[in-house]
Amino acid sequence: MDAKHGMTRRHRPGSRQWQRGQSLIEMAVACIVLVPLAAGIMLLGQYIHVKQQTQAAARQAAWAATVDRSLIGEQLPSHGRVEQNLRVRQYGDSKDTLRSGANTPGRFNDAMLTTFAGNELLKPNAVTLQVYKQDSSPGYLDKGLAIIGKATKSLGNLPPNTKGLVTAEVHARPEVILGRDGSPLAYLDPLDTMKLDFSSRTVLLADAWDAAGGGEDRDGKGISGASNRTVRNVIRPLVPTSLVGDKFDDVTNNVMHLLGSIPFVNDIFTPGFNEFELGKMAPDVVPSDKLVKYADKR
Repeated sequence: MDAKHGMTRRHRPGSRQWQRGQSLIEMAVACIVLVPLAAGIMLLGQYIHVKQQTQAAARQAAWAATVDRSLIGEQLPSHGRVEQNLRVRQYGDSKDTLRSGANTPGRFNDAMLTTFAGNELLKPNAVTLQVYKQDSSPGYLDKGLAIIGKATKSLGNLPPNTKGLVTAEVHARPEVILGRDGSPLAYLDPLDTMKLDFSSRTVLLADAWDAAGGGEDRDGKGISGASNRTVRNVIRPLVPTSLVGDKFDDVTNNVMHLLGSIPFVNDIFTPGFNEFELGKMAPDVVPSDKLVKYADKR
C-alpha cells in the first residue's frame, strides 16, 4: 500500500482495475444519452411513416371522387366508404391483399404502426376523413362561367358538374407512447406525453365534362346506345339544327359532298368539302380510360 496516498497499487490511476472502472462509467454515461437518442430516432421514423401514409390517403380520397360516377350529379362518393378504404389500403400492411369492400381491421398489421413496447402506435379509428367536400372555383372568371353554365344546363346536360373542386383532408392521431406496463417513458420526454395530429389536404379540380368518348362514328353519326356523357350527346342539344332532326344535316352534308367532288372548289375554298359532316364533334383529347370505340366503317 502506498502510505503517502492511502491506496493500494492496483487502485492507482492508470492501473488495469482503474481503467476498467473508468470504462464502465463512460459506458453508463453514454447509454444514458445514446439509448433515448436511438429510441427517439426510431420513433421519429415511425412518425414520418404515418405522415407519408396520411398524405397518400388524402390524395387517394380526392382522386376517388374525381373518377366516381356520382360526381356527374355533383355528388361525392360515400364518405364512410371512402374513409374505410383509406384505413384498409393506405394504413394496412404492404403484404396484405387489396380486396374490394374489405372491412376496417381491429388493429393495423403494419409493423411501423406498432411501438417497440408492442403497443399500437396508431389505431384504425384514429384515422379520419375529416374534410370531404366539393366546391366551385373561387375565381371571378369561373363564377362568371358558372352563370352561363346554369343557363346552358337548361338546354341539355352541359355542364354536367358546375363545381368540380374536390377537397379531401385526412387526419391521423397516434397514441401516446407508453411502456409495457402502461407508464409514460420519461426518457422520451416530451414525446411520451405529446398528442400529435398528422394531417394532409389535397385539392383537385375534377373533370367537369366527365368525358365518355366521342359518341359518334367516323361519319359523324351518333352511335346507338352511347352514354349520355359522350361529347356528341353533350354538345348536340346545343346545336340549333338538332331541333329539326338529322334530315337537315343529311341534306346539307350531301350538298357539301357534291361541291367537294368538283376539283377547283377545294382549291378555291376550304379543302375537304367532300368529307365535311355538319355537326361532327371530333374530340381530339379524351382520357384513355373513358374512350368509347368508334364504329368501324365497313
